[in-house]
Amino acid sequence: SFPTRRSSDLPLNNLQELCYNLFRNVQKRSLGGFIMVCFERMSRIMDILTKRKIISTFQLEALMYCSTSTLRRDLIKLEKEGKIIRSHGEVRLVTTNNIEYAYDSRSHEETQGKQQIAETASTFLTDNQSIFIDSSSTCAALAPHLGTLQNLRVITNGIEIARRLNNYENITLFFCGGHIGYGTNSALGDFATSFINNFHADICFMSCRGLDRFAAYEANHSQALFKQQMIANSDVAVLLADHSKFNTSHYFKLSNYNAIDYIVTNQAPVESFQDTVGAQCEILW
Repeated sequence: SFPTRRSSDLPLNNLQELCYNLFRNVQKRSLGGFIMVCFERMSRIMDILTKRKIISTFQLEALMYCSTSTLRRDLIKLEKEGKIIRSHGEVRLVTTNNIEYAYDSRSHEETQGKQQIAETASTFLTDNQSIFIDSSSTCAALAPHLGTLQNLRVITNGIEIARRLNNYENITLFFCGGHIGYGTNSALGDFATSFINNFHADICFMSCRGLDRFAAYEANHSQALFKQQMIANSDVAVLLADHSKFNTSHYFKLSNYNAIDYIVTNQAPVESFQDTVGAQCEILW
């Protein structure tokens, strides 16, 4: 017979390594052997619901290889973000039309496309400008490009971009007061609109919830009304929108294209869109 070794007989370093490996093994799931962290699990849930639209929590738990309590926490978070609806042991996908997702959720979408858009949009930036920037995660990607210029004045209603720009000494920063809706990361309403009307900007940068060949749209009328005042009080209006927002419409019109000077995106729109909209404003990608 062979002698057995107890954990107490192991050197401390070996024992620590054994405990670490056991902990990692407990975390692992069957999806390619990768550890499914919270964000990965929720992405997987959304992939499943995109295909099935509705599924029982029992089936979803089996597909996710996770515990009931873990799945419940993920579903609660997705429901708070407005992406799903839970009811009587079922989960259903919320259709994207007329829904404004929480900022934290939007900030993880199309991140590479947003960086590409910000790179293109940065060519409009020069020293000594006054700039309106909305609260979108797409426009927040502009922050590093603003830090390299001199003597800028930036007016925004976005909490996240204001936080980032506050780190730059070269920027005089104005933040709009107003009502901050849950999950929006935005100051909105009459106070914010009145505040923006005190300023004139050389250029404004904004995003939207969707756009088709007729107009750009928002899923929140307060967002649209605020951005309309940005357009009205600036010399040049630049709309930033990644490719996933094209060919979608929502209940509130942000603007017709004759009020927008440039659309910046990360992929070439379909030719029919280019032909119709390109006659009214310039499209860059």
